Amino acid sequence: MMKKLQLTVFAAIVMSCSVSFGQIFTQIAPSDVGLGLGSNSVNNSFDVSGLLGLSANSVSLNVSNGFVSSTNDLWTVSESQSSTFTFSGINVDAFVQHGSNLGSEAFANGSASRDGMLAAAGETWTLISTLDPDYTAGQSGNNYFVDYTGSETNQLESNGVGFRWTSDQPATTFSVYSSNTTDLNNNYSLGFRQSAAVPEPTTGVLVALATGMFFVRRKRS
Repeated sequence: MMKKLQLTVFAAIVMSCSVSFGQIFTQIAPSDVGLGLGSNSVNNSFDVSGLLGLSANSVSLNVSNGFVSSTNDLWTVSESQSSTFTFSGINVDAFVQHGSNLGSEAFANGSASRDGMLAAAGETWTLISTLDPDYTAGQSGNNYFVDYTGSETNQLESNGVGFRWTSDQPATTFSVYSSNTTDLNNNYSLGFRQSAAVPEPTTGVLVALATGMFFVRRKRS
């Protein structure tokens, strides 16, 4: 009876550990930090703690050279530009998701079309999107990107889904860029969550319970 109870309680706590926090990304749109459509050259810090369900001043997001789409509540970037996002406070995981189309109306042939991001030194990211045959993923050091490698000359076909990278560990800073789009038409979204790399409150409970079970079993034997 005691063994069955032990296993039941153990399973319940493990399930609690897996869903207690940090499992779902929260997308943070420009409007969530008070930015309107068409905002440009944004250089400011924002307290995003409340958006992540945390107490005030737990996580700060610094935006350098940020741009907002003039038509959608999304971040955007143009050719030869990059926007940088830096965190301080509680560790967070992050995702960056470019739109599914490379190039622009002015560059419909897709030549030299690339969407990407620059990670901080020592931090790795993973592309989780499935790419159509016309698109190829690449990495050079801390530079992660998707290139258009198709041959369309009149109309650039979109990928089936957006190009999404997620951090493999807590992210401290990253930059987002795009090539072959001079008209600020490359929109992207950002998402964050409290990092699972931070010890969870339930971990201590789990360790204490396991220790207690060990001594109970030892005493009964």
